Amino acid sequence: MFTLGRGIDFSYKTNQIIAVSAILVAATGWILTGNVLSGMYTGMGVFLTWALSRELDPTHDHSALLAAAVSLLNLLYYDTVQILVIVWLLLLMRIVNGITGKKRTTFDIVSVFGLTLYLSLNSENSIYLLIFLLAMVFNLKTGEKTRELLIASGISFGLFLVESIFMNYLSFNSINELNTVTGGVVGTVGLSFILFWFLSKDESKDDMGNRVNRFERLASQLLYSIAVLLLFLFGGVSVNNLVIYLSVIVGVTIYFIGFKILNRNRVN
Repeated sequence: MFTLGRGIDFSYKTNQIIAVSAILVAATGWILTGNVLSGMYTGMGVFLTWALSRELDPTHDHSALLAAAVSLLNLLYYDTVQILVIVWLLLLMRIVNGITGKKRTTFDIVSVFGLTLYLSLNSENSIYLLIFLLAMVFNLKTGEKTRELLIASGISFGLFLVESIFMNYLSFNSINELNTVTGGVVGTVGLSFILFWFLSKDESKDDMGNRVNRFERLASQLLYSIAVLLLFLFGGVSVNNLVIYLSVIVGVTIYFIGFKILNRNRVN
């Protein structure tokens, strides 16, 4: 099984920084909210922001730290961090981008599908099945485990129809007018499609030291943006999760632009 990937190597300075930062944020969150569990979830949110950013931009270590820093906005207000949803999104991206360097297995597909179905039934929302289906479609392009992917796609699509039509598990979040929050979310996610097109051009290596296929990497990045948008429009995403998702995009964007400007100035 590769979906969880390798463990964190604490010999790397950036990994040490994020580990210490997550602990400090957890302690700060505990003090601010007066609740140990809330503090722990806030700290985990910072760590998972970093993890999501590493999936989207594995070439640049510091872009993930910048994204984690942006997510500190969650210290200003705490409601709930949907940890399991973030982990699920991470696993979906890992199945698509091939960043582990290992081939997808039947168990990987089945286990992530199981988590998808749990989230869908538990939250009474079929949008998770639709996002999973999209991930399977992206995976079909690789030619690996085609039979398993087709079966998973068929089952998820069938369950999506059943839940959406007969169980009313799909509802569009009511948006009466284009307010600042809605416009900001849609605008940020929209710009991320352009960012990821350019970001995917940078060569990156998987956990085994081999070059990552550009299509798989771009597919994973697009999957992330589409998933965030669908979760926002249909998923009842919490405020804290929304901050985490957007922090990833903002952090990676700022670092990418700054990195390109610095490199251009050095050349000149």
